[in-house]
Amino acid sequence: MAFYLAAVLIILGVALFVAAPLSGGLSFGGKPKREELELAHWQHEHALAVQGLRELEFDREMGKLSDGDYESLRASLQARALQAMSSIEKFKDQERAANLAAVTVRPKLREAAAIADEIAAMSKPKPAAIPIAPGMSNPAPVAAPRAAVAEIAGARRIRYCPQCGTRTTPSGNFCGECGAPLRGERLATRAS
Repeated sequence: MAFYLAAVLIILGVALFVAAPLSGGLSFGGKPKREELELAHWQHEHALAVQGLRELEFDREMGKLSDGDYESLRASLQARALQAMSSIEKFKDQERAANLAAVTVRPKLREAAAIADEIAAMSKPKPAAIPIAPGMSNPAPVAAPRAAVAEIAGARRIRYCPQCGTRTTPSGNFCGECGAPLRGERLATRAS
């Protein structure tokens, strides 16, 4: 009984394997996008044109084609290959533009967030002055140069990645975003 069950399962598996190309394949993902299908079509067209050119050269070397036939067939196959190559390049350019837009948006968003943080820090209310009672003397004024030196000493050093412009830690050797080395990049001071 187990033998018959195993035989039926094997026959069923082979039947599904043979029928898969007829039903569009065994795809476990969703349907491919229209752009993906067009790109695959143009890549297939390019491969066919290149293969046709190779076979045309072989037939000419073997003496199966006249020079006139060779030139006309070669011109049509080259036009077909060039059309496919230009269509493939259009798809690649669109993909590069989409990737570039995604990459350039992130640093701009980070810069906008940093500017918003700085504006929020500037707009915080300053502490109120200490009221002086009528019988008390004025506290000693803090010298302006000392305050400037203390502010600079308390400032944090911020490093920016030379590759992508991301702010990095002062002690890091590589950018956390793109992995570029951080030697010789510009330093900026920002009061904390």
